[in-house]
Amino acid sequence: MPVGSPPPARCTRCRLPLTGPDAFALWQVTGELSALDARRQWLVQRHAELLAALRVRRDAPAEIPVAASVGAPGTAPMGGSGAAADASGREFSAPSARTALLIVGGVLVVVAALVFTVVSWGRLGIGGRAAVLLAVTACALALPPVLRRRQLTATAEASAAVGLALVLLDGYAARQAGLGGLDRVGTAGYWAVLTALTAVGAALYGWWQRLRLPLPVGFLMARLPGLLGTAALGGMTGDYATAVIATAAVDFAVLYALTARDAAGQAGFRERVGGERAANGLVAAARAVGGGWALLGGVLAVGYAVVAPSPAEVLRAWVPLGLLMLLGMALCRGFRTLPFALRAGGEGVAVVALIVAVGAGLRYVLPAGWVVVGYAAPAALLAAWAAVYCARSGRWAKPATSRPAGEATDGPTGEATSGPTGGLVAPPSRAAAAVGELVAASTCLLLTGVVVLSELAHALIRPVVHGVVLWGGGHPPQWSWQLATAPLVVLWLSAAVLAVMAGLRARTVGDGDRHTDRLAHALRNAQALTAVPAVLLLPVALGLPYGWVLAAAVVASVAAAVDVVRRPEAALLPRLLVLAATGALALLWSSADRTAVLAVWGTFAATAAVLAHVLSATTSPPAVRTAARGAGAFAVLALGAEAVASGATAGLPGHITAFGVLAVAVAAAGAAAVWHRIPGRGQVSTAVEGAGYALAAIALALTALHPDALSLALAVTGVAGLAVALRPDRRRAALVGTGLLITSSWVRLALAGVSAPEAYTLPITAAALVIGHRRRTSTPGTGSWPAYGAGLGAPMLPCLAAMWSDENWVRPLLLGAAALLATVAGVRTRLQAPLIVGGGVLMLVGLHELAPTVVQVFGLLPRWVPVAAAGLLLLLLGATYEKRIDEARRLRDTVRGMT
Repeated sequence: MPVGSPPPARCTRCRLPLTGPDAFALWQVTGELSALDARRQWLVQRHAELLAALRVRRDAPAEIPVAASVGAPGTAPMGGSGAAADASGREFSAPSARTALLIVGGVLVVVAALVFTVVSWGRLGIGGRAAVLLAVTACALALPPVLRRRQLTATAEASAAVGLALVLLDGYAARQAGLGGLDRVGTAGYWAVLTALTAVGAALYGWWQRLRLPLPVGFLMARLPGLLGTAALGGMTGDYATAVIATAAVDFAVLYALTARDAAGQAGFRERVGGERAANGLVAAARAVGGGWALLGGVLAVGYAVVAPSPAEVLRAWVPLGLLMLLGMALCRGFRTLPFALRAGGEGVAVVALIVAVGAGLRYVLPAGWVVVGYAAPAALLAAWAAVYCARSGRWAKPATSRPAGEATDGPTGEATSGPTGGLVAPPSRAAAAVGELVAASTCLLLTGVVVLSELAHALIRPVVHGVVLWGGGHPPQWSWQLATAPLVVLWLSAAVLAVMAGLRARTVGDGDRHTDRLAHALRNAQALTAVPAVLLLPVALGLPYGWVLAAAVVASVAAAVDVVRRPEAALLPRLLVLAATGALALLWSSADRTAVLAVWGTFAATAAVLAHVLSATTSPPAVRTAARGAGAFAVLALGAEAVASGATAGLPGHITAFGVLAVAVAAAGAAAVWHRIPGRGQVSTAVEGAGYALAAIALALTALHPDALSLALAVTGVAGLAVALRPDRRRAALVGTGLLITSSWVRLALAGVSAPEAYTLPITAAALVIGHRRRTSTPGTGSWPAYGAGLGAPMLPCLAAMWSDENWVRPLLLGAAALLATVAGVRTRLQAPLIVGGGVLMLVGLHELAPTVVQVFGLLPRWVPVAAAGLLLLLLGATYEKRIDEARRLRDTVRGMT
């Protein structure tokens, strides 16, 4: 039935009506009966598990009653750590000690038997040897029943383990002695048969005696017969893979047979191994070992098929691959008790085996260089088919959750059935198969893409390599732009599969969820990113000239921009990805030719400006506004790149080209000011303005090694900053502009050889004092330090530092006069900053002038006079301490009273 079609009015088989109250009531009754059947089946299974647990406890040692163990004197508290010491000081329990003794004793017995077999074997005759080994082995294997009846379960397990080890020693000893001509049998073949018999015997022995240890021992020993038998037959890698996969298949078959009775509610495996917990542990371990063994065989088979040197070897590799396919399909469709993920994984392994088998066969049919397509084509077909089934079965329509009682399940034929709403619901086995096939095929297709990634990347960056040599000032040789067809076919297959998956996902989700579905968005975005290089590299594979390929990329980018302008609200992100990808490739490819750079960057600058203008003028969602901001910023940066390319093409040096970049930055600031006045375009104007600032920084960097050009660039940038400060919301730009102008003057003074600090600080002083005075007059309450502190400290502190190394009298005189003027102004206006800065500098100037005299006087006085003077000064201060403190407080209050 086609997707989306209404449900039929009657059943296609029995012709019963499917609508009306009677049909609905019948569906409800059927669901309740299904729930009752499921509940009864669970109760029967639980009954069997409890009965098996009680039967196991029948042969186990008697347990201490809970009432006697809780709170009883001398017993350890419940839930305590096994490693902690109890009240009597014991650090481990009696069962732990018993287990340790049994393990050590069993190992010692096996070692003793090994030494006896290898070292002391020659001291006995053939009869004595056989008698000793058979007697010991028989005793070890006969003791477990007796020990179990005496409730020595652990000892019975240890005795069984010793007996199984002695069986292998018996086999070794028999061959060494040449019993029955066994010494003439090949080593690998003999041990293959012996390990197979021992594995089967251990499993049967443990099942018969109700022992836990022999079952896993036999299961693990069953890994060896296949490998040893293959070695005995002189097999190759494919034969080893077949043996390993066959062993895994036997493992799952035996596991299925053992657990079938428990699934049906009959006593069997769980009772034999000692209860539900032990059975679950053994089943989980067997699944893990069997699955790992199957994966190992799959890796061997895949590797052998991929590197097979001839078609005959490929045919031999199909044997393990086919066996792996059958095993994976059986696990997915036959083992209904497996979790969904494991069943899907089994189907995925089967799909991988099928893809490798087909690809290995096509390798000798396809032309040279098309081997990867032989693997990619079946992977793409299977991925598309699995995606179609997932969509039709409703797997993508809603998340996989636990089904209610009335939901459809596997029928007798495994077909899909209808749910309460009449939609098609996939059975669990088919749903798991579809998911496994989709994941496995998609992964294989992705791996083929990784294989051809290097060739695709080389084709994408080939013009860029030529462009680096061209723009670096060298003389690049002739170059060719080529791409093989096979890698492009793989890329097209990937894009087609993504398109199918994206379309199916969009059809299955509801209209209300289509814009919020993450998987649909991810598929559309991946499709867009894959389709762009697939389309743009097609002219390269066809051998078209460089200009045609570049023109195709430019046209595709402009077309994507026009589509975004025409439909700004429909699936914006995939179209923006297409626009970004096509534009990036066109810009990169244009670097191989100077004229192409000028044409492409100019075209894209105009396109981005139009895109920003149109998108910012619409009442669109935030994503569209973000795209408008990005387009505006890119337009400015593209014009800057155009300026750099124009200067380089004209042969201009970098510090001259910088002024073209600076002109674009100034124009961007002006455009941002104009756009800021238009309602709704403030964010775009901010992006344009930020891009202009970036270009201004680049221009200054280009002139950094040429002081003349740097001074002029700083001056132009400073004037532009003052112009930007005319905007009411950019008043602080005046500080940046003033700083740039001052820096420009510094560079110019340095070029003129001026070293006096006053020449550098006086422009800052003037600007700072003017700005501080305007701030103080326009903002009442502004203190003198924020207003005049920087303006006063900027000239005086550097001049003061230079004064101490200057022997001339002019600088101290001028600095003292300026400090005196500042001090008088501070006193008259009652401002702290002029008074403190001026007074402090004035005192330091006075000390500088008095320093030579003081040094001369101190040189004439005896050395004890300064010490005596200091002591007298301290005494004087101590005598008049209170009075001096009051005077200091009055001075402090006076200064604090100033603003």
